[in-house]
Amino acid sequence: MTRPALAQADALALNAVLVAARQAIDVVCDRWSLSLVIAAFLGARRFNEYLESTGMANRLLTARLASLRADGLMASAPHAEGSPHQAYRLTGMGEGLFNVLLQMLRWEQAWGPQDRAGSVQALHLSCGSPLRPQLRCAACGVPAGARDIELRLSPAQMQRMPAKQTARRRSTLGSARPDPGVPVLGASLDIFGDKWGIEVLLCAFFRVRRFGDFRLCTGIAANILSDRLSRLIAAGVLRHDAPDYRLTEMGIDLYGVVVAIQDWADLWLADRYRSPLALIHRGCGGVFHPRAVCATCEAPIRHADVGLLDQTPFPAPR
Repeated sequence: MTRPALAQADALALNAVLVAARQAIDVVCDRWSLSLVIAAFLGARRFNEYLESTGMANRLLTARLASLRADGLMASAPHAEGSPHQAYRLTGMGEGLFNVLLQMLRWEQAWGPQDRAGSVQALHLSCGSPLRPQLRCAACGVPAGARDIELRLSPAQMQRMPAKQTARRRSTLGSARPDPGVPVLGASLDIFGDKWGIEVLLCAFFRVRRFGDFRLCTGIAANILSDRLSRLIAAGVLRHDAPDYRLTEMGIDLYGVVVAIQDWADLWLADRYRSPLALIHRGCGGVFHPRAVCATCEAPIRHADVGLLDQTPFPAPR
């Protein structure tokens, strides 16, 4: 029996979600840019420190630093009075990505390789335990995942969808991978550092299953779509039960990262078209926003409360 094509109403709603998501994806979801943000959280300031932390080529690093400054995630100033060297620091907007990184770390700890030799070890200084973020609903404090969320469509927001959009599509999949000094985030960097792959992942969360439906919703060329589906299957977040592509449990657990990116974009991206879908936590009936708490003491994790293994706080982003 042949499955019918994606319903027009569903396709329109998902298209609106993708319009909203692309405005965040184009700013955040680049492997090299995310690597620089991580390096900044770990204390990099000067050009050579970013080079050493990421292994990027000079020209690529120059381009990404310029892009991060243009997008408002970083600012530069002389490293010291009278110094010709610049220091590159996260702005408040860049520091706002801390929750996104916490959700990436949570997912890596649950699903990433168990051998993390050489990775940065972080502590929750408030209780002295190794940092293990747990996903909770910010409204009620109860652990929550993708299956605990109900979607509510706003027809009014659908009508506000811009008629035309522009998007930057930049990929570094064919180049050497960055080494941001945190191998523990390697797998999630591969997933969230690619714009096309994120769109495929978003469609999968909205129960798009067939190759043709992925193309209908995203507009991705067939060869690129085939490549991204193959990569997501290899990463373990999708499985192919021909002819369907479905999220694995590992893939479903990426939900916290996806929603954290949306929350960051809603807060920091001016004039952003917001998703017409409200995320409602079934447990409390409130709008779902992800909160990362310490799995040991259950306190919300703040940037100031996280330190490296020697218990020195993470360097202040600003």
